[in-house]
Amino acid sequence: MDHEKKNGVQPEEETPAAMNEAVTEEPAAASAPEQGEEAPVLTEEIVEETAVEEQAAPVEPIQKKKPKKPKKDSRKGKFRGISFAFTAGLIVLIVLLNVVVSILGERYPSMNLDLTTGKVNTLSESAAQVASNVQTPTTITIMAGEDIARSDTNYQQVSILADKMAERNSNITVAYLELDKNPAFASQYQDENITTGSVLVETEKRHRVLNYGDLFSTQYSMDGSMVTYSKVDSALASAVSSVNADTLPLAVFDGSHSEAVDLAVYRTLLEGNNFETQDFQLLTEEIPENAQLLVLGTPTTDCTPDEIEKLEAFLNDETRGTDRSLLVTFHPNQAALPNLTAFLKEWGLDVQQATEVVESDANSYIPSGPGNILVNIGSDVVLNSNAQGYNLVVMPQSSPINLLFDERNGITTHSLATSNSTSYLFDGTQESFDNPQMGSYNVAAMAQKQVGQNTANVVAIGSTFMFDDGILNVNTYGNGSFVTDLSRYVTGVTGSEAVSMENAQVRTAELDISMSLLNVTLLGLGVFTILLPLCVAVIGLVIYIRRRRL
Repeated sequence: MDHEKKNGVQPEEETPAAMNEAVTEEPAAASAPEQGEEAPVLTEEIVEETAVEEQAAPVEPIQKKKPKKPKKDSRKGKFRGISFAFTAGLIVLIVLLNVVVSILGERYPSMNLDLTTGKVNTLSESAAQVASNVQTPTTITIMAGEDIARSDTNYQQVSILADKMAERNSNITVAYLELDKNPAFASQYQDENITTGSVLVETEKRHRVLNYGDLFSTQYSMDGSMVTYSKVDSALASAVSSVNADTLPLAVFDGSHSEAVDLAVYRTLLEGNNFETQDFQLLTEEIPENAQLLVLGTPTTDCTPDEIEKLEAFLNDETRGTDRSLLVTFHPNQAALPNLTAFLKEWGLDVQQATEVVESDANSYIPSGPGNILVNIGSDVVLNSNAQGYNLVVMPQSSPINLLFDERNGITTHSLATSNSTSYLFDGTQESFDNPQMGSYNVAAMAQKQVGQNTANVVAIGSTFMFDDGILNVNTYGNGSFVTDLSRYVTGVTGSEAVSMENAQVRTAELDISMSLLNVTLLGLGVFTILLPLCVAVIGLVIYIRRRRL
């Protein structure tokens, strides 16, 4: 250093970077001596310099270790568990929903949709009205096991309609009883012929038994196949109504004049509308004291003077505390009945025998022939104030009836049914056909007389075939309603007991399902086309979004 000063040369000042470089180079040279050289000995000066350098060197900050990310497998497992729980919960919810709907369906049968073609599982308006009017505890007992009855093709309708009647009124109870397990039960009703499948409708007033023939009828179609028709609705309604009625009017059917037709269908109709019926012989027996309707079904032999006296006494007896009536049916080919004809003329009714009312207008008779005329129901007598009218009342092969007077000796006459103005009278001669006398003719009429506090009625029906099974029990025609209301009117039945129940038949086991356009739209478009696919799409979208976040 002294030598450099002497030569006039100033030593360069060492910068900190140069110092650091020098310091770092020396240990490197010391740590890696060349081959053949001796390793330098660490002196105290070198040790001290090294310590100073370590103290002067900047301290690097300690880096914290980043937490490890959780493995994706654990998150997937978590969401798999949630997905499984959601699916299991959805299944449980569906099962519970089915159980609740089943319970509600049993408790409230009307919740179940009736999609049958003939609406065989729906109470008719008259049956619903009968059920609503029940005020006495009533039991409907079906003679079969409940499971068997509800699974049988026909008898399930009995169970369904009985349940719906019970739903409308808490006074009605439905029960099931297996006769083979309760053999002593049938012995209590020995005169009723109770068998498996019978239905017992009972109150404290009376009981009524419906057997298979009362509930169903079997007919053969044009191709020879057997077809079953149901009468369950009307049968149950009539049975419930009859066992709840305070009194049942008695209709008696005479069988002593070789009646030309069997009025069994009319008799069944009366029984289904709270009438009691009974056979008797006018020629040899007295008219029952409690009889209110006496029926002569197209007699082919004339009444004797003694029988005419019985009829007059029956109609004019003031000691009878009820309305009473005589009903006589006729046919154009019927033999002359001078005594009966004279008796009816005293009441203002003149039936023209050997003459038939025929229609010239094809729109005024049914396709089976111009003698099967469609008639108009008279308006001067209101048979049932609750009736909505009688559509398509047909009276085949009808005799015309003249009204001899409007009022005489306390007797008034009324037209019950008339033909259209396009009809004419045919007496079998060519003249009556070539020169028809067009006009409207009476084909059913009634005469009335006040007897004490009650009314006596004489009814003449020109068409005995209007009571035919194929007409009276067919919903297409209004004959059933008209005849029922007429029978009730002439016996004085009014009020809630005057609910008409036709012996209507509906074909069972129809292949088609009947649905309204609204139901089709709601179920087809609303539920199956929109609602269900939308629910599936929403669930799928939720699952997709959740899985995307895994």
